Amino acid sequence: MTNTFSESDLHFRFPDDWVVRKFDATRAYQSLSGHGLKGVDFIALSPDGKLWLMEVKNYRPRFVNGKEYRAKRRRPGELVGLVDKKFKDSQRLLQIVNLALRRNWWFSLWERYRMVFPDKDSNYWFWTEAKRRENDPACLVYVLWMETPEEPVDYDLAVETELRLLMGEEVALYVVETKRKTGIPIQVVSKGPASAAD
Repeated sequence: MTNTFSESDLHFRFPDDWVVRKFDATRAYQSLSGHGLKGVDFIALSPDGKLWLMEVKNYRPRFVNGKEYRAKRRRPGELVGLVDKKFKDSQRLLQIVNLALRRNWWFSLWERYRMVFPDKDSNYWFWTEAKRRENDPACLVYVLWMETPEEPVDYDLAVETELRLLMGEEVALYVVETKRKTGIPIQVVSKGPASAAD
């Protein structure tokens, strides 16, 4: 399984020993879409027991069929509200997926088997393990990957400040972009052809 994924014309590389799902591409998410819940772009399980919820926003100019495309950048407070909702909805979606799995009689047998022989390629293992980690706030890591044009200079800092105020200082939160490194092991390895002019 490759650990390179694309979102918003950015190609992200996750460490090889992480288990990653592009959330909106999963059957679990697709079966729940349209019910007012919005999920983050990526859910990842790292070997240190952390659950990573990652949302991507790319506000840099992109070119589609030779025409420039610019995503409308929201005010920091508006963006913070949206991102906070996606983080919370994603956690709620993990609960819903787990409840659906537990309705199957064979799931309790499989869950015992999983403890002895974990299968990291299994969707059942992934959703069960993600929910287990979600139950412990110390295991949660939130990432907002936000590519922004240079003006205004402090936009990303304003978003991070407001998000921290809303979520709390004790939360593991990273607001990252390609040019602003923070030491997390996720990186952008390339930009899509539509972003080549950046």
